[in-house]
Amino acid sequence: MGAWGMGPFDNDGALDALGHLGDLEDLPGGLASTMREILAEEDYVDAPELSAAVAVACLIGARLAGAEPDVNAARWLERHPFTVTGPLRDLAHATLDRAARPDDNELYELWEESGALAEWLDSLAPYRRTLAAGS
Repeated sequence: MGAWGMGPFDNDGALDALGHLGDLEDLPGGLASTMREILAEEDYVDAPELSAAVAVACLIGARLAGAEPDVNAARWLERHPFTVTGPLRDLAHATLDRAARPDDNELYELWEESGALAEWLDSLAPYRRTLAAGS
């Protein structure tokens, strides 16, 4: 996985997902589908797929917060309007919870092995708080 920072949009999986989703006619459906795939997975989840779902969840959190802490997210949200529904917010909240579980995903393990797990989890914290506030 190519990553250049700890933020949820600072990796190839996230930017690939944003590029793909931006081309969809049913954007809310595409956002939901990306997260549902991860949440439905009962086995180990690889980093690129989870990185994409985390980015989607953070886009939803950023849209709810009304501010985007990341330049890539801000540009993407400006070009791709959508309304956050309760079910979409709930999927996003569950996706970030899944990413923070230590037992079944490569993304968590990679951050843990790098010694930067706490910083990575901190980068997700504002999104998690925003999503949890609406649940």
